[in-house]
Amino acid sequence: MNSIIQTRLRSTILVAALAATVTLGLAGCVPEPKSTPGPTPSTSSVPSASPSVVPSPTPTPSSTASATPTKIPCNTLVSAQVVYDFNPNFGLDNSFAPKAGTAGASAVADQGTACSWLNQTSGDTFAIAVARPAPPALASLKATAAKGTAASGLGDAAYFSTSGGVGRVDVFTGAYWLVATSVYFGSAADANALVTAALGALK
Repeated sequence: MNSIIQTRLRSTILVAALAATVTLGLAGCVPEPKSTPGPTPSTSSVPSASPSVVPSPTPTPSSTASATPTKIPCNTLVSAQVVYDFNPNFGLDNSFAPKAGTAGASAVADQGTACSWLNQTSGDTFAIAVARPAPPALASLKATAAKGTAASGLGDAAYFSTSGGVGRVDVFTGAYWLVATSVYFGSAADANALVTAALGALK
């Protein structure tokens, strides 16, 4: 009797154990929920627009020529001896400043030299100016001077004119423009010694 009960008990325990085993096995076989993958980041990146590079403008060389500085001391331009030989009453006017609109003012504007000598007795003067203007300006000065009377023996070309009783000699030699003015100049010949000395000082 006891053996029959023990046999049935063992059978019951065995069936229960098998049932538990099957249940656990089935539980292990239940598939896990699939995770929904997020959007895969694109490996191709869109390049950002490159900043447009605007080239800086290339400086354009100036086509306008400028005058060449010509600074010559007045006593070098015309020496004291030459002035004395011309007229011993003349002396260099160290306070001279050419008036606007005169040939001397034009020469100074072109970075040249303008000098004046004063007659200690009469107060009269003679002035000599020299400059190396820009080629277009030099051509214009020459064209204007050519309206006067041509003078020979001075530079490459020389012209004499008068205005208001003042004689004027314009001389052109190379790139230089030299002009001499005075009431003492009734002709180009009257200024010849002074102008020749001044031309000799040009380099």
